[in-house]
Parts: sequence; structure tokens; C-alpha cells
Amino acid sequence: MTDPDPRAALRATLAGFDQRQKKIVGGILAVMIENPDAVRNREWISEQFAQIALLSADFEHLEDVTQGVAEVQAYVQANAEAILSACFQLFQFTAEDLAPRVADGLTKQDALVHALGYFGA
Repeated sequence: MTDPDPRAALRATLAGFDQRQKKIVGGILAVMIENPDAVRNREWISEQFAQIALLSADFEHLEDVTQGVAEVQAYVQANAEAILSACFQLFQFTAEDLAPRVADGLTKQDALVHALGYFGA
């Protein structure tokens, strides 16, 4: 029996995400690419996740700030593991995919465009 292709599994995971989850993955990935040395800092990545999750929230239906805080906290608890796992895989696979082309003068935008290709068409 062959092992499943981890890149295909990531594509399937990303395809199963809702729009908000996809926005968060894209946002975190952009921050990771911009700050590659900080990616292993768990506190930093958690802060990035919380900020991007907050920015992606729809608060128009809420009556007060307390509801918004509770909603974001619940969202982070329910989604952090799956979203961050996808982000780390996407970051790693992008680095592996582009490593042979580093000498070509790749930019951070090149890396982001390549990574976004994992979301499919």
C-alpha cells in the first residue's frame, strides 16, 4: 500500500475549508512568508492567528463587544489546530517546491503565488 500524497491531502483539506478559513490561511501564510524567522515562535504565530481571525470576522450582527470577543475566542478554539496545521504544511511544501529555484531570484510574492496554487482553481 502506498502512502497518500501529502500535497494532495493538503489540497483536499484546503478545498474543504469555508471562505473564512481560506482567508485566514491566506493571511497567515502571507505573514509567514514575510517573517520566515518568526514562524517557529508559537506565541507569535498564535498572535497572528488571533489577529487575522479577528479581522476576518463578521461583527455586524452583534449587539456588543463582549459577544464579539466570545465569538472570536470560540472560533479560535474550534479552528486553530486545523488552520495552523494547513498553514505550516503549505509553508513547508512551498519552501520545498521552490528550493530548486532560489538562485533564480524568487520574491516573497512568487512564493505566495505558488502557495496559493494549492487552493486549486
